[in-house]
Amino acid sequence: MAFGRYEILDKLGEGAMGIVYRAKDAALGRVVALKVLSSEFGVEDELHQRFEREAEAIGRLNHPNIVQVYDLGEADGHLYMAMELLEGEDLRHLIEHRTEVPLADRVRILHEICDGLGYAHSRGVVHRDIKPANILVTSSGRVKILDFGLARVATRQTITRRGVILGTPDYMSPEQAMGTQVDPRSDIFSAGGVFYEFLTLQKPFKGKTLHSVLYQIISEEPEPVLTLNPDVPARLAAIVHRMLHKDPEKRYAAMEEVARDVERIHDALRRSHSRSAIPQRAALEPAGVPEDVRSRVHDLVARGRSHYDAGQFAKALFDMKEALALDPTSADAAEVLWRAGKRLQESRSRGD
Repeated sequence: MAFGRYEILDKLGEGAMGIVYRAKDAALGRVVALKVLSSEFGVEDELHQRFEREAEAIGRLNHPNIVQVYDLGEADGHLYMAMELLEGEDLRHLIEHRTEVPLADRVRILHEICDGLGYAHSRGVVHRDIKPANILVTSSGRVKILDFGLARVATRQTITRRGVILGTPDYMSPEQAMGTQVDPRSDIFSAGGVFYEFLTLQKPFKGKTLHSVLYQIISEEPEPVLTLNPDVPARLAAIVHRMLHKDPEKRYAAMEEVARDVERIHDALRRSHSRSAIPQRAALEPAGVPEDVRSRVHDLVARGRSHYDAGQFAKALFDMKEALALDPTSADAAEVLWRAGKRLQESRSRGD
């Protein structure tokens, strides 16, 4: 099926804003994620404005932790946006399947979320709908923030639909729940809710109805993080609870401040036995690592990749742990370890 210059390959999913397809750009030969405004919404001008604002918001952003937009426009009477096609799992999947993720890896993921949101805020974009399903961890271990469908560009007037709450209720800020003006601190609260659930596997606000959830967000404090998961560092728990403060003035003032505090904790974990297995994009240079050690690490990584390609994930894990014991800053070893660990867990869950 053709849509403008794109060939629709299959349907990937559907959300409030539209349908997402896997499609091929006939002009460039590139496979993309093509988001098309759902025909179920008809041609309401307001919905078209919201979709256009989503495309504009993402189009202004260029950051490794934010989904990249290639093209946007209109075809066959429908607005569309072509984005990079990502492979991986979102935090909702990781949480619901209780995927085993080492603490240092979780903190690394949180730090990359901070980086992406901090960048968006610096460009005048407030996401407004941060939730686990909108945060993907790619197959290479990198965080990508998705779906700026509710993003408000600071220089534009907010568009709202009468009777419709913009945002996912479980992670809304009190400001959103009360329908008042929001700013980047609203995203900080929502991110705090995501951090809380990712670390404890429980939502901070557990009401059974929309109204009970909104009441809890506005009026009640969540259960302490350390009560649900005593293994979380106390400093990290304090960061999460500060992010979830009801009063915006008592939260962090900016996402960059959260990122700095989270980074300190991640650095401490990397120096301890809980080393991060997610590829370290800004890894330290291997200064001080002897040439013979670097050569040994290189050989171990090459052997580990061969084991991985052959489906021998346990052997790949063994080699990568040995490589990281020799050089804890090896991003290549960390990447293979991350991938092999996930594949081994998937095999075990299937009973292979």
